[in-house]
Amino acid sequence: MLPSFKLHMHHAILDRLAKVGKYDGTHPSLTCGTSSGKVFLHNPHDKNEDDAAQAVRFLNINRDVSALCVGKFRDQDAGDTLIVGTHANILGYNVEKNSDAFYKDVPDGVNTMLFGTLPNIPSRMVMVGGNCSIQGFDREGNETFWTVTGDNVTALALCDVSGRGNEELVVGSDDYEIRAFQAEDVVCECSETGRIVDLTSIQRHLFGYALDNGTVGVYKNSHRVWRVKSKNIPTSITAFDINGDGELEIVIGWNNGKVEARSIANGAAVYRDHFASPIAAVLTSDYRLRGNAEVLCCATDGEVRGYLFEGNAPDGTSKDGGGAATSLLADEISAEEKEVQALIKAKAGLVGQLKAYENASLKTTKGTNVRVATTTKIAITASTTISHENVELTVSTENESVIKMIVIFDYDAGIFDGESLVIRPATPAPKATVQLPTLKKNVAATLHFRVLVGNRGNGNVFHVFEETFALPKFADFFPLKAAPPVRPSGCVKFKRPIRMQQFTAWVKASFLQTDVLRVSETDVDLYFKNVGDNSLLSISTTATDMEIRVEDMSVAAEMIQDMCRALQIDDLESVAEFPEQLADFRELLVRVDDYNSIRLKLTGDMADDSNQLKHLVIRAEDARILHDMASMRSYYAELFTLNNQLLGEYTKRATNHQALLDALKDVNGMIQLAARLRHGQPKSAVILACRKAIKANNIHALFYIVKTGREESR
Repeated sequence: MLPSFKLHMHHAILDRLAKVGKYDGTHPSLTCGTSSGKVFLHNPHDKNEDDAAQAVRFLNINRDVSALCVGKFRDQDAGDTLIVGTHANILGYNVEKNSDAFYKDVPDGVNTMLFGTLPNIPSRMVMVGGNCSIQGFDREGNETFWTVTGDNVTALALCDVSGRGNEELVVGSDDYEIRAFQAEDVVCECSETGRIVDLTSIQRHLFGYALDNGTVGVYKNSHRVWRVKSKNIPTSITAFDINGDGELEIVIGWNNGKVEARSIANGAAVYRDHFASPIAAVLTSDYRLRGNAEVLCCATDGEVRGYLFEGNAPDGTSKDGGGAATSLLADEISAEEKEVQALIKAKAGLVGQLKAYENASLKTTKGTNVRVATTTKIAITASTTISHENVELTVSTENESVIKMIVIFDYDAGIFDGESLVIRPATPAPKATVQLPTLKKNVAATLHFRVLVGNRGNGNVFHVFEETFALPKFADFFPLKAAPPVRPSGCVKFKRPIRMQQFTAWVKASFLQTDVLRVSETDVDLYFKNVGDNSLLSISTTATDMEIRVEDMSVAAEMIQDMCRALQIDDLESVAEFPEQLADFRELLVRVDDYNSIRLKLTGDMADDSNQLKHLVIRAEDARILHDMASMRSYYAELFTLNNQLLGEYTKRATNHQALLDALKDVNGMIQLAARLRHGQPKSAVILACRKAIKANNIHALFYIVKTGREESR
């Protein structure tokens, strides 16, 4: 990858707020969000293209810009439409005509946007990710799509994750989850170890992701191909063929100013460069209309560089591109990598010393057998009891060999801080107990154990055993032998969709220590207690029905979704009753109405004050022209007082708006829980019915839908 051009905008560029659009249908323009509620556009094909500062135009949005999107709503459109998102609305703007295409309030907020189509919606739309919701708007600003997700949406991409031939909407959110939506249905769900920063579609079933903990990787369908982790934070990613070999690489921008390209096959670094400031965005476009796409790297200080792949010279002529990808590695090596190389050399030296010590130790033992017995095996079992507050595992050697140290790695679920846990028993013994940290959420994980084993009384010779332990999704729930005296008030009931043998297999795969449970061929009553918060859970089945009782609706929803996914159940309807959470939901809806009423009142008051402010400005200016100093002072004094009053009203409005956003996020979260109590077509029906009830402001219908999963018949 070769640098092709460099320019400086002399204006800050906000993170991930940079797009390239062809607003006249031909010439690309770089569009960036900057400070003070402004968006600037740079067109290198203007007559002033030699001076980047003069070629910049500004759009005053007068609100903090939170997202940008560029694209065509229809193929016959003359040029791209610029979509500007703020925290409470989106604006469709026709750059060539200098006119608004549409303006739409978005109470759920605007975090990220994407142009595209979905299989069930033929028209192209702009998809907006907000607080637990995703909305789609057409060219006139009409809502054409709406669904809910688990947390604030932070990234969107389109990719055929399921392999069915249609692109799904891939959504990253604050709850560390990557979900693929086909309409309102979640067809794929991947748990990560950090908040999703950015997503990019690569090719076919591949997409890349970046996390706020320094992780970057690639998924194929729902399986991770590779990942790398750095102490720096990625800010933007895209896919580009940097060496002309026909295979895309993933290009990453980092907050330390580094730009690097990695192979999508194994994550190996094949190119890197450095900027003086953090990278704001990484884009691809034929920006100079030379017939070749190039990578555009935008830094937060306004510097923009373009890069061509090795097969093309900066002037557009072809060059020999037969060099290996590894030859593209920059000569400059970061300080971090130099430190890693130094550590590798030091490690090699220490390994040599260790071997020398081992050989010397073997010679001094004079044939005494000090090695670990070849029959030694490592067994890992669950040993949680009802009195424990954490999940407990027991690691044993099954003979007289003793355990010196245990290292556990978790690469997927984020159970450990730093992805690892080290246990060193005070007194080495054949058995060691491992207490896992409190699990933040119900998620299945594969724990990789490295167990250092030696002989009793000998500290010179050790053997490292590698074992894995599958931690089930609901490991926090400890099985009880008898029914507890009090049953949870919340419950969800549905027709039993599976045979008892399938249900038994799911229970054994989803819980620990299920040997104490008694499962018959007909009626079953299973009881569990959460070791973390002491909450109770019961699962009861009859010949035709099944009932899950638990206080937390989210736990019931997770169990239903996990059961349907594991046992390949297509559709499932249910009836729910969670008195405490529904009572809180009713109070939440009342608060939303109150916040909306206050918002309207504050908006009206501020409009009146603004009109009065304009009137005072005119009268003060008239008094100045007439040299009426006394009246002018009086008017400016009133202006000062009214301006302070407006500032106070604005603070109230901002506080009310934030409270409204938080409340709407909780409303969307409840709708998602209600949908997740069902599966397949009934789940999609719940989302659509809830949206319809919210638009009609029909609270009674909304409660009926949450409970029954159906619209109320008239």
